[in-house]
Amino acid sequence: MKDRLIILIMFAAAIFGLPFLTGQGVRAMDEPPARTEFPESVAVYLTDTGEIVTVGAEEYIEGCLAAQMPIDYEPEALKAQAAASATYALRLMRELPGSGKLPEGADISDDPRLGQPYLTPERRESEYGSDYAKYADRLAEAARFGKTNILTYKGEPIYAVYHAVSAGRTCPSEYVWGVELDYLRRSDSLADRGYINFECSNEMRAEDARLALAYYDPDIKIPADCAKWFSDMNVNEEGYVISSRIGENVFSGGDLWRIFGLRSTAFTVTYADGIFTFTTKGLGHGAGLSQYGANEMAKSGTPAEQILAHYYPGAQ
Repeated sequence: MKDRLIILIMFAAAIFGLPFLTGQGVRAMDEPPARTEFPESVAVYLTDTGEIVTVGAEEYIEGCLAAQMPIDYEPEALKAQAAASATYALRLMRELPGSGKLPEGADISDDPRLGQPYLTPERRESEYGSDYAKYADRLAEAARFGKTNILTYKGEPIYAVYHAVSAGRTCPSEYVWGVELDYLRRSDSLADRGYINFECSNEMRAEDARLALAYYDPDIKIPADCAKWFSDMNVNEEGYVISSRIGENVFSGGDLWRIFGLRSTAFTVTYADGIFTFTTKGLGHGAGLSQYGANEMAKSGTPAEQILAHYYPGAQ
């Protein structure tokens, strides 16, 4: 089961982001007070088929859980993830409709760039087989918790982002999206270092790296000598890249994570014989809730409410 799910987690971890934060800052909140109760139904745009399906609130949250976290994780970890998923969806459902980024009539998408991963009941049964029925009650319980436990900060639903595995502590939001959010700070998640694939190395041909940069910015000017790339790397204690220079261009760790499709924003890079080797720690952008860390906390008896308070300090 986990072998199948890791593909989904990797996909979400690679591109999951904040569509109204990256390069834009926090959207102005001069509109009526934000809704802090989850709606009874959600219109989800399914990118594979182009359909818009309307599903009940708990059904939607269950589908997000099945797409985003191993369903055999501890019940309290699943509940914490359900609250994060519901909160993140609620925040985006205020901002995405009417933005021109979604088809008319849709509240959110299953594309992580415009929502978060979601699996229909049919996809869940296909992905998990008999395991889905085995853990269905656990998912339903978590979904009920998530629907009624929305996280807020100063009266607004928060950007309740999450990732698979941190680098030992979580990553401040500004390293990834350039915006400082009080509830997305550094939180200890030391158990993450015990993740079986905590440190990984991946190679990328220099030509592919050059194409990735050109796709990001067609006018970019970079050194012909690839050995001179990635200079002045600024990293914090856990290894999260705060910034790095490529030629005259300065990129954040989040920028480089997105541009090169890295496993994590905590990485080092070396170059030899036309190949860049990226060595990463953790899995995902590193901000907000660590799913692996949440599960380890749940194993020790920590309830979902305390897990959420730990990873989103200051949120209510």
